[in-house]
Amino acid sequence: MINIQNDELIRELIRQDLKHNQLVKGLDNLDLDAGHRHHLGIMDLVKRLMEVPEHLENDFLDTYMGYMDRCLDYPISSLGEELRVLAEEGYEGLNKLFYLKSQSENDQ
Repeated sequence: MINIQNDELIRELIRQDLKHNQLVKGLDNLDLDAGHRHHLGIMDLVKRLMEVPEHLENDFLDTYMGYMDRCLDYPISSLGEELRVLAEEGYEGLNKLFYLKSQSENDQ
C-alpha cells in the first residue's frame, strides 16, 4: 500500500491539473473547444482534501484558476516536471489564502 501525506498528494494533484490544463488550453488555442468537454474535476478533489469551507469557495476558485491560467508559461513535457514549481507555488498560495482569511475572521 502506498502511503502519501495529504499535502504531498494535493501538490501532485495540482501539478497534474496544471499538465492537463496545458493540453486543454493548447487545444482551445487551436479552436478545438476542449475546455468544456474534458473536465477532470481535480480542482474539486483538491478543494475537498484541503477542506475548503463553503464561505471561501469563491476565493479558492479564483486563486486556483489563477495558477491554472499560468500553465502555458511553462514548457510542455511528457512528465510535467517543469510544473512542479508552479504547483508548489499554487499550494502555498492556497494555504496563505486560508491563513489570511482565518486571521481576518478572528480579528472581527
